This record gives sequence, structure tokens and C-alpha cells, in this order.
Amino acid sequence: MSAPVSTPTRPGSLRGLPGRVGQIIMAPGAALRRIDRDGGGLRDALWLVALGAATFRFAQLVEALLGASESAGAALMRVAAVVSNELVGAAWVVLPAAILITIFAGARRDSARDLELGAACYTPYFALRAVGRALDAVAGGRVAVPLALQQGIAVAAALLVFVRAVRVARARGSFPAPVIEPPRRRALAAGLGLATVASVGLVGNVAWSSRNLPELLPIRHGQVAPAFTLARADGTPGQIVLSELRGRVVVLDFWATWCPPCLAMMPTLDELHTEWSGRGVAFVGVNSDGGIEPEALRTFLSQHAVPYPVGVDEGEINGLYKVRSLPTMFVIGKDGTIRDSFIGLTRKATLTRALEEASR
Repeated sequence: MSAPVSTPTRPGSLRGLPGRVGQIIMAPGAALRRIDRDGGGLRDALWLVALGAATFRFAQLVEALLGASESAGAALMRVAAVVSNELVGAAWVVLPAAILITIFAGARRDSARDLELGAACYTPYFALRAVGRALDAVAGGRVAVPLALQQGIAVAAALLVFVRAVRVARARGSFPAPVIEPPRRRALAAGLGLATVASVGLVGNVAWSSRNLPELLPIRHGQVAPAFTLARADGTPGQIVLSELRGRVVVLDFWATWCPPCLAMMPTLDELHTEWSGRGVAFVGVNSDGGIEPEALRTFLSQHAVPYPVGVDEGEINGLYKVRSLPTMFVIGKDGTIRDSFIGLTRKATLTRALEEASR
């Protein structure tokens, strides 16, 4: 009778993620050869993105989900924005690494396999950043380790794996297919250690969220709109004072020049301004670029013929209105209370209904 054989973890399964991630940390050469042969680097990088969003961005996710009481669609948009922010951080590592691996691989380049190898470079970056982010969470949201130092160490770790990835790519087809050992106990221990670090970050963020729950509550319909005063961005003398618009319906649009959905909304807002400005509705834009040169913004407003006043916010007004993604629009009633809010691309008919209800 033959000896019983243990059933291996299915390749690519979530259950095997700690071992695969730990192998990149403990035995990057073997891990990269495995990824070059079987793939899976990009898939595992996406799992790490999901882990980072769920643990280190827990407070932002809670804030997004708390918005579900007002609008499930808006809450979903906020959750998507949180995950997208984590994804963008990964893309800044994965895409340049993949492109450079393809370049350095020379005649042995393979864009699909190079992308998988580039994605593997995110694992050490994520692991080192996870340590810093966990320490920040334990410190109650304060930066325990300077961000520049965290980034520098994480990038250095990613570069070490990148150099090995280039070697693996350049060696394709030069030798017989190597025997690639699966992740072993040390690799599994490293992967579980990373999971523990993420768990520490989660606990710290859960504790912070519970202590600061009022700060995470969204702006609610019926709440008095926070007052503000902003200088006009188009160079016109005077200021935009929200309290002076009491008695009129106000459309408050938070936007930025780098935001494609914001730019796509401009023709709709222009049409609504034409149709409603004579009916007692005031439109106010709040530019949220942060640090944009005044002359550049004035040129932008002139080129796009924005017909209503726009003020520049360095983050304070965005904070008052708890704006987490752009564009975000608020409809403020004649009594100064928030009547409705919208995130992302919004149909003209939807905004028209909101204005009709607020104007009654």
C-alpha cells in the first residue's frame, strides 16, 4: 500500500497567498522563476491591494459605508474611491517595474510575463510599508515613522526584487526549465508575519475609528451647510460668502482641473446655470486642486468659460463638507440646509429634479 499523499493547496488559491507572498520575501529568485513560468504575480498584488484597503484604510471604508443611510450609490462610490487610492499606490510600483523589465529583457521580452514579474515587485514594497502603516495606526493615526523614510525603505526593497526579476526575464530559454520548489515553511512564516502586521494595523484603525466615530459621520441631508468664505479665483474683486446666499438655492460643486469626471460635468452645470440662475439658484464652484497656480486656474476658467464664481480651497472646505472624491456636488436649500448630494458623474435630469424639489 502506498503512503498517503497530502493534498497540496490549489495553485493561485487565496489560502496559498501567505506562502507565495512569503516566498517572494524569503526566496525571491525561486518565487520569480515560479511566477515567470506559472504567472500569478499580478493576481497576488491585487490581493495585497484588497488587504491594504481593508486594514490600513479601515477608517475611510467606515466613513464611506456610513454614507449608505443617505445614498447607497454615493456610499458605493466612496468605497470604490478608497480602493482606487490603494490601487493607484500599487500601480506606481507595478507599471514602471513591468515596463523596465520589458526594456531590459531585450530579445527575450514577453509583455505578459514581464507584467507578472513587475507585479511581484509590489510585495516587498507593500510589506515594508505595512510595518510603517501599522505603527502609524497603533500611534492613533499619527505618523510614527517619517513617511519619506517609510517610502525610501519600501522602494529599496522593491528594487532588490526588480533586479532579480530582470535577470529572470533575460534568462528565459537560455537553460532547461529549472525545478522550482514550492513555498516552504520559512516562506509561509514570513507570509503569516505580514498578515499579523496587517492585523495590528487593522486593530489600531478599528480603535481609532471607534474613538472618532463622530468625525466619520457624513454630511447629512437636513444639516445646516457649513459656512465658508473664499476669494474668487477668476480675479474678480470680492469674496464668495455662503451665508450671503441664504434665501437662494445653492449648487455647490467641488472639482479639480485634473479630474476627468469633473471636466465632463462642466457642460451640464453650464446648461443648468443658464436655465436656473434666473430662477433664484446660485452656482458656486470650489476648486480642489490644492496648490494650483492662480494664473493657471484663471486661464483654465477663461478657456472653459465657467459662468459662475469659483473659489480655491486648500483642503479646509473639503474637510468641512467631508469630500472624499471628486466631483462632489451639494444642493443647499433656501433655509441653508443641505437638501441633496451627488458624487461622480450625475445626469442632468437627476440634478434638475433636485433643484425643482429644493426650489418649492
